[in-house]
Amino acid sequence: MSRLLGVLLVASFVVLSVGGCATTSAAPQTRTLVVEAEPSTALEAGVAMLTARGFVIRRADVDLGDVEAVLAARPTLEVRYRLEAAEQGTRVTLSGRRGGQPVPPYVFDTLLIDVQERLGELP
Repeated sequence: MSRLLGVLLVASFVVLSVGGCATTSAAPQTRTLVVEAEPSTALEAGVAMLTARGFVIRRADVDLGDVEAVLAARPTLEVRYRLEAAEQGTRVTLSGRRGGQPVPPYVFDTLLIDVQERLGELP
């Protein structure tokens, strides 16, 4: 009986130890810009910008206005390029993760400037 109790105590300790390792990851932060271009044109500019910077496009959906790309670096950088129709054009939103952690939004500033340049919309 004492042997069974010992086994149960060890098993419950192992379950509690493993269960304590589970964490929830923080939601990615975003950087947004409104451009005058149509969504399809803004999508083409985004895909061109990402590929020119060495990203591999994993998925690009014109109808949804959504692009997922990855940069094979250490740690891996995953970027999401989303589009929504806005009153005065198209809202471009970038977010991402590096090594499973959210990327700070300022990292996307140069990418958005590149998109503006490709669209001929730099101030």
